[in-house]
Amino acid sequence: MNVKMHIRNNETYENIAFDDSCVYDREFIGIKFIGCSFQHIDMEGVNTKKCIFSECNFRAARLNASAHTSSAFTNCQFQYANLFSAHFKECKMLGSGFAEANLLGVTIDKGDWSYTNLRLANLKGMDLRQVKFVRADLYKCNLEGADLRGANLSYAILAQASLKGAKLRDAIVEGIDFKSFSLKDVYLDFSQAVSAARSFGALVEED
Repeated sequence: MNVKMHIRNNETYENIAFDDSCVYDREFIGIKFIGCSFQHIDMEGVNTKKCIFSECNFRAARLNASAHTSSAFTNCQFQYANLFSAHFKECKMLGSGFAEANLLGVTIDKGDWSYTNLRLANLKGMDLRQVKFVRADLYKCNLEGADLRGANLSYAILAQASLKGAKLRDAIVEGIDFKSFSLKDVYLDFSQAVSAARSFGALVEED
């Protein structure tokens, strides 16, 4: 079913299946989708502004080259979704999962990605400045060369993540287990270096 003519801006859609539909190159403004299914949908090039997607299923959806500004995707599932070159600007992604999603070329401009599941994700070299990753699951995530300056990584899971060359200056690192990943070639500021040293049992003397 092609739902192109059935989705209207500033409307609310609840528990509707848009599976296998085609809405590419559309602009969605102020729409609320609650508990909707978008499995295998073609949303290539879609532009959303101030939309809300709550507990929606985007399994194997095509969202490549899409752009999202001040939209919210809370507790959504993006398993196997294609997000190649998608752009998220100041979006709220709280609690969403990206298991085996294609995140190549994704742009994340600030926003709240707290409690997200980004296990094994390839975020190599990405600009992640000032992004909130509070309690995010970044297990075995590739963050090599990523710019995390000013990001909030409080209590994030970074076990076995690769951060070689990553920049963490001014990032909030409260509750991080520094022993769970390699700090080799990671850029830290002084206070972070002290926190890391203490996590390894060092007794840091302050003037």
